[in-house]
Amino acid sequence: MRMQIFLRLSLLHGFLVIACFSTPAAAHDPSGHAGHPAPADEAAMKAQHERMGRFHAAAATLSDAIIRSDVKAASEGALQLHESLEGHEKDVPHKNRARSKEFHGLYVELGKRTEKMTAAIRASDLPKAAAAYGQVLSVCAACHKKFRD
Repeated sequence: MRMQIFLRLSLLHGFLVIACFSTPAAAHDPSGHAGHPAPADEAAMKAQHERMGRFHAAAATLSDAIIRSDVKAASEGALQLHESLEGHEKDVPHKNRARSKEFHGLYVELGKRTEKMTAAIRASDLPKAAAAYGQVLSVCAACHKKFRD
């Protein structure tokens, strides 16, 4: 009985975390950088925006799968999320470019938290995965606050 209550509360907590953080910023194209210096490598900026779009789509898939307790779809979403982070080494922040080292540090933290979330999904522990997903999104929010318009 206590375990059932604990699991239900864990699921409710996970759902609330997801509901609070499940609105990652939509990706946009490089033309939205008016007023900012042009990136040194336009191709790198385009690739960054494509990754952002894939990350956004994967986050939506993952959120829905966790809410529906669909371990298979959650695993696929986590894989897509992880893959969308690959290649970030050349990325630059949208603003505060002098703080690029901090920007890359947030990417590293995002990768670590994504790994923890993926491990919880592999263990079919969706309440734990939901909480870990909230931690992933908290890095997103911190980065967007510091480096996006």
